[in-house]
Amino acid sequence: MGQSYATGQAQSPYGQYQASSEASPKKRVGLWVTAGIGVVVLALVIYAAVNIFKLASIDPLEDPDPGVGVPTTAMCPERKFDLERREHPIDGRVYGGSLSYPMLGSPWSKVRTLETRLPFGRDIADQVIVIHEDYEPYSDWVTSVLVGELYAGDGFYNPEKGSEIVNKCIIGGGFYGENNLITSEVLVSERFDIDGYPGWITKTNLSFEIPNLPTTSELSIVIIVKTSEMSSSIFYASIPNDAMEYLPDIERAIEELQVTPS
Repeated sequence: MGQSYATGQAQSPYGQYQASSEASPKKRVGLWVTAGIGVVVLALVIYAAVNIFKLASIDPLEDPDPGVGVPTTAMCPERKFDLERREHPIDGRVYGGSLSYPMLGSPWSKVRTLETRLPFGRDIADQVIVIHEDYEPYSDWVTSVLVGELYAGDGFYNPEKGSEIVNKCIIGGGFYGENNLITSEVLVSERFDIDGYPGWITKTNLSFEIPNLPTTSELSIVIIVKTSEMSSSIFYASIPNDAMEYLPDIERAIEELQVTPS
């Protein structure tokens, strides 16, 4: 990449040769061949540099260039203990990011703001119902619903691509244990606008076998809404197969989702 080429000159092991009009035909041909090789090499170097730059600058949540593959490693960020909350109204709704839903009554818990496992998530609020208490030490299995803001570089530009990546991160991350085998079946994946803001909904059936846990599958619902040019918000719910009686509560929350622009 540090090579340079001077017009009319070529480098040889024996020093610099200055081309002149008196050079023999054979030597002139050699100079043209050398110059041609130099141009090809320079073009290849520039091509490689441009593609390396593209790969380095790809935001995994933007639509990638069809000709450039997106690395799958390091797609999901390390989870950080970030409990920072924006100011939200106190009006009987649960707010996270720019989304809100009507607060669910008993047996749903009070609104919590301690969830740190959601990939790309912050300003999160959720409600849960404990389905299996202490299935392993200090761990309960719950049905849950949450709303929050998503962050990734300069924002979630495409709700469909964002939904795809967030689902992969949820399945492969801390919600289900990093060493447990999860199989997934996508039931719904379609556009889902809210209050005129573009969104995408994905419903996935997840099956698993986790020691000491009676639950063997659950319905995962992810809704991502592009709420501004620079940010998106998420609604996420999980309903275990042995707690499907709470699905109507989740469906009502989805029906009454609202966007409150920041």
